[in-house]
Amino acid sequence: MMNEHENLNDSPQWNSEPSLAGLVKPLRIRLTETAEGWKVELSSLSPGDAMMAFAREDLLEDSTILCGTGAKDWVACINGPVEVADADAILKEVNSAELPLVADCRMQSVITSTENEGVSAHLREYDEALLLIANALAQYVGSIMKKSVSIPDLGLVDALLEQSDLLSIKPIETEVYSTFIDIGISTSDGSVPASMAAIYDIYSDSWHCD
Repeated sequence: MMNEHENLNDSPQWNSEPSLAGLVKPLRIRLTETAEGWKVELSSLSPGDAMMAFAREDLLEDSTILCGTGAKDWVACINGPVEVADADAILKEVNSAELPLVADCRMQSVITSTENEGVSAHLREYDEALLLIANALAQYVGSIMKKSVSIPDLGLVDALLEQSDLLSIKPIETEVYSTFIDIGISTSDGSVPASMAAIYDIYSDSWHCD
C-alpha cells in the first residue's frame, strides 16, 4: 500500500500495459510509390478525419471536396470547380480503379475506407503522405493520453520511412513513463520485434526519434 509520502510520478513507469493492450489499437502504416504519386495505407483514421488533417494545414483552399458512400466511404479533393460530368467520372474511377487519381488531372487526393476500419489514401504529393502518417501517429498517442496531441514533424516521419515503407506499432511495445512515451516500431507485419522507436515527450508535447 502507498504511504502518504509516495507519489505515482515517482515511479519510473506507469503500470499501463494491461490497459494499452485492451484499449489502444495497433497501428499499421504502409507507404507505396505509384505512377500517379503515393499510396498510404493506415489502419486508423476515417476518410473524413484524414481530409480534416489537410484542412488544418490550409491545403484545401480553392479546392472542391467530393464525398460518397456505398461499398466504401470516400473523400476526394480536386483543385478548382467540378462539373457534373467530371464528378460522374471521378465517382466511377473511385469505385473501380486501382489508381483513382487518373480520373482527373486536377485531383490531389482520394481517401477511401477499408475493411479493417482504416483508410487507403492516393496522394500526388509526398508531403501530404507524410502529413497523414503524422496524424495517425498523433492519434495513436492521443488514444493513450486521452487527449489531442501535436503531430510529429514531417522530417521525423520521413526519417522513419527511410528505414522501411512498412511501420507496425503494437501496444505491447509501447512503454508509458511519467514524462514520455516510448513507441516501439517494427518493420514487419509478423512477430518481428520493434527495431526503432519514436519518443513523445509529454510535458513539451513534442516528438523525436530514439
